[in-house]
Amino acid sequence: MLEVILVRHGESEMNRQGLYCGWTNSILTEKGVSQAETVGKKLANEKIDLVITSDLDRCLMTAQIINKSHEARLIKEEALKELNFGDWEGLSYDVICNDYPKQANRWKEDYVNFIMPRGESLSHMHKRVNLAFDKIIEEYGSGKILIVSHSGVIRSILSQKICGSIEAGWKFKINNCGITRLQFIDGYPMITGINQ
Repeated sequence: MLEVILVRHGESEMNRQGLYCGWTNSILTEKGVSQAETVGKKLANEKIDLVITSDLDRCLMTAQIINKSHEARLIKEEALKELNFGDWEGLSYDVICNDYPKQANRWKEDYVNFIMPRGESLSHMHKRVNLAFDKIIEEYGSGKILIVSHSGVIRSILSQKICGSIEAGWKFKINNCGITRLQFIDGYPMITGINQ
């Protein structure tokens, strides 16, 4: 059996400000550090075989804090980055709607395929993330893996593995440093916990 523990990074500065933060590096707030330390305590007595993290600072820092209790091998995986918001990085939803009204409307009409200005589409991110996740599952068929990533990435994985579609991603709310658990039994995925 393989268990994958998915953890969203702790609160970042741009999270605190309510700004879109995809590929931009935004460090953890004091609250974010505290959230990561809390997850570390929750998972301290579990045997984690491997830690895989998005290569962005907010995830890497969260992973390193959690891993203090385990000293497991830590791998940075670029494909587990958040959606690239391009020119909209660092902007709020209201600013996007006011400054880019036509593009914002196209985004609302087709949020799956709309390509962010100088960024990527949700469809592209979904494929990128799930290709990487499938490789991880295939390579590490048993044990317990911790993956530290982003809300969009975790929603994308759950959407694909549990619902079999990209559109289901918005059915899952992923909190900062929420612990989500997936078990794979004979290759069949099952959610055993979310935002623990």
